[in-house]
Amino acid sequence: MTAIVPLGLPSVRRPIYAQPRERFVFLYPTTACQLRCRHCYVGNDRLNDANTMSVDRAIEIMDYFKVTGGHDKLYLLGGEPTLHPQLGDIVRAARERGYQVTISSNGDFDDAVFDTVPPESLNSFNFSLESANPVVHRKIRGNPHNWGKVVSHIEAAVSRGYQVRVMCTISRANRDGALDLIPFLAERGAHTLSFHNLGKTGNGGRMLEPLTPPEWMAFCAELEAFPPERRLAVYYPPTFVPADQQAQWFERGYPGCPARTLDRPHVYPDGTVYACPVFMDGGRHFARFDDTGNMVLNTDPGNELNAYMHADPICTGCDHIGTCGGGCPAYSQIPAYDGWYSCDRETTPLCILWTVSAWGPRPADSLHALR
Repeated sequence: MTAIVPLGLPSVRRPIYAQPRERFVFLYPTTACQLRCRHCYVGNDRLNDANTMSVDRAIEIMDYFKVTGGHDKLYLLGGEPTLHPQLGDIVRAARERGYQVTISSNGDFDDAVFDTVPPESLNSFNFSLESANPVVHRKIRGNPHNWGKVVSHIEAAVSRGYQVRVMCTISRANRDGALDLIPFLAERGAHTLSFHNLGKTGNGGRMLEPLTPPEWMAFCAELEAFPPERRLAVYYPPTFVPADQQAQWFERGYPGCPARTLDRPHVYPDGTVYACPVFMDGGRHFARFDDTGNMVLNTDPGNELNAYMHADPICTGCDHIGTCGGGCPAYSQIPAYDGWYSCDRETTPLCILWTVSAWGPRPADSLHALR
């Protein structure tokens, strides 16, 4: 009998773009908003236009991505989505199509919204809060009354039975004391807190100063060293990581750039589609919905998708490409980010939207839940 000799082939790590993925549709039913926040990535020009999407158009978009991409999670943003006069109809249509639905709000709405979209219709009600200190929050939001309304609506949403998530965008304006939000929100019964790193898109690039990569890495380390608060799930995007630590983030589920796989399209009321919000300042969208409900690709050679399919020359021959997937391909192509976020093989820029739980993986983190 001939013995079968093992070939001794090395074990192969799962390719990064074969990692488990989540497919979100980020839908902007209206760009109307009563605030002009200094960190808003949508930007004042779009907010001033106050465009609104019809329910029929919203349904066309949901159906399109359900059929072509299997998307099953819907984020409703703006502007301020609660200003849409038919928000309840959009939410109901999404649930009928099997979408999990989240609303992201500035918290400045009338209490009747709770009746329009009751707890059983939403998987998460998200609120933006920039600090536990109302003075700091006001510096970013401008409106002197918003802090009180957001906090009261967070408490009301908890009492009504919603899953409540709070989002805080970190810049140099609110970095100090930002972690005070952890006990502040835990005491009020919020379920999740997500910190995000200010980008240079929209108002954020002109009105506030983001943290540098070393400053953001220091903030993340400070968060991880903060005493764990088990009443509250806390998330953050690593965004910048030492190249020799990339493998640990891959093991936590880092899937590479979601724009390259069209996992998370952003759709505005006029039908413009972006693969990622980083490019929203210019005309480099990758597609637009036409009047028939079909998505038509942007044929301009400088379109967004061509930018995401660009392979940075610094990646050639790099030992870490299997765990970073080329990092974020956008930063090196946008002048606003020049000299900030490009990979130097010592620090790698990961997707600014990909988040992990502080203090280690949580039981529900095999895939990232709606947050």
